[in-house]
Amino acid sequence: MLDIDKSTVDFLVTENMVQEVEKVLSHDVPLVHTIVEEMVKRDIDRIYFVACGSPLNAAQTAKHLADRFSDLQVYAISGWEFCDNTPYRLDDRCAVIGVSDYGKTEEVIKALELGRACGALTAAFTKRADSPITSAAEFSIDYQADCIWEIHLLLCYSVVLEMITRLAPHAEIGKIKNDLKQLPNALGHLVRTWEEKGRQLGEQASQWPMIYTVAAGPLRPLGYKEGIVTLMEFTWTHGCVIESGEFRHGPLEIVEPGVPFLFLLGNDESRHTTERAINFVKQRTDNVIVIDYAEISQGLHPWLAPFLMFVPMEWLCYYLSIYKDHTRMNAAITVVWWNINPLSRPGNGPDLRKELPDENRYVYLRPPAAAY
Repeated sequence: MLDIDKSTVDFLVTENMVQEVEKVLSHDVPLVHTIVEEMVKRDIDRIYFVACGSPLNAAQTAKHLADRFSDLQVYAISGWEFCDNTPYRLDDRCAVIGVSDYGKTEEVIKALELGRACGALTAAFTKRADSPITSAAEFSIDYQADCIWEIHLLLCYSVVLEMITRLAPHAEIGKIKNDLKQLPNALGHLVRTWEEKGRQLGEQASQWPMIYTVAAGPLRPLGYKEGIVTLMEFTWTHGCVIESGEFRHGPLEIVEPGVPFLFLLGNDESRHTTERAINFVKQRTDNVIVIDYAEISQGLHPWLAPFLMFVPMEWLCYYLSIYKDHTRMNAAITVVWWNINPLSRPGNGPDLRKELPDENRYVYLRPPAAAY
């Protein structure tokens, strides 16, 4: 188990996250409303969120929100998918919103350029005002924050919430907007109280060779973000993400003693569907973790579950990586590269590990994502 100073780790679940959410609510959400006002003036009736990885999952959650409470045409599309299979309809009544933290994602920039060339309203959500993505968009918001899941979700939600409010008000939307005011306090409570529980679950999960993550409803995109983006990239844990409603259509066949499952259980209308899968799995294996929104919601709306459930999951994943002696959250601990050309070495070559000077740690020589 790694013995590290958590304050030196580039980790998102901190009190700074609460301050960042407060700042975005007070400063950046009004900027989103200004963009939406322009969208309404231009009679925009179709929105394309374009992003990759975690930002795409945040956008997908906002798309599900729009589907559930309105007839708005909202899409969330991966960058290259948008560029390679550009939607047939892309015109001056469309909006293309690119989401990229560092603002250098090639395919998201290209998507904005495609949209702008077709007359679409274009906007970029990114960390810094000088990010390359801002030059490709008509409007931009530089949020100056690090907790990208909360920030991207909040910005994308704000687009949808404001559009629905202006065009086709819905009672549930008003409740969600009202509960957003309580989000910082609710997040702060979880940051302070969930670490030990997350440590226990991380230790438990560290004994498993892989994890199936199961979720439904508004938690589906978070399930992918945690089950694929976080577990694979940051903890090197093999896994797969399953939609709860599809569990009985194939996945149930692999449930047997020893097979590990992680369930994200929401408090929305899809709860019974995930509970059905949980009950089936618990009869056949003890390797089960359930994160239940009903236990952590603090009375907030079911569609705010993706904001709050993030905190327990990040604590779990943080300690999972620690117990597995692996973290990419701090380059001083482990530098992770993929071998750029393993086939060039006979028999896949030697184990290219070397000890860091004056440290009982290793650098694993494997290529960066940029080599992909």
